Amino acid sequence: MTAETFQALLENRLAERTAGGVPRRRFAEICNRLLAAGILWRDYSKPEQALYDDATLVEELLREWFDVLGFALTHDVDANLMRLYPPGDDQEDEDGVKRLRARLSKDVVAAALGLRFLYTEALTGKRELINQELAISLEELSQTLVTLLGTTLPASTAERVQLMRELRKHRLVRFREGDAGFGQMEMLLSVLRPILSFVSDEALLEVRQLMQQRSA
Repeated sequence: MTAETFQALLENRLAERTAGGVPRRRFAEICNRLLAAGILWRDYSKPEQALYDDATLVEELLREWFDVLGFALTHDVDANLMRLYPPGDDQEDEDGVKRLRARLSKDVVAAALGLRFLYTEALTGKRELINQELAISLEELSQTLVTLLGTTLPASTAERVQLMRELRKHRLVRFREGDAGFGQMEMLLSVLRPILSFVSDEALLEVRQLMQQRSA
């Protein structure tokens, strides 16, 4: 099949399913966005809302397209988000961090586990959620990592800044980069709802069990 034939086939299927509402270039934009960041979350911004809405119209085609490449596309309808998981050794495991562990740095994995623990505390009433966001400081996150995993955030400000940007790319946190103290331990950030699908209940349970073993 030539490239021209494939493009024509894709355009025909898009026209059938969306009545021309999602052209081939828009489909490519959605694919590129998922490949670049691994997530589309409708509540994050206006542009992402539009991408997500169009993605839902072509979800079946997206699944077919990524399946050929070995990727797995998941859709959390309640949270209005799609995640794209890259190929890995654990192909049958679609749980959050376990699926991505080989693709992420240890700092990102640890921080994600800490954020999930804190957000779960908010869901149980131990912390306050405002518009489904949890406000914390980097110091609180670091203390949580010490308790849960016996580790801390990176020592240097530059490394913490890089970590925060990586977590933001995955739509796990929101912060204002221009604020004074950016990257310092007193920096404030918001933990976002997508952390619930990024780190599975199973992964969180494993961390809790590890925490109990360490305190026994």
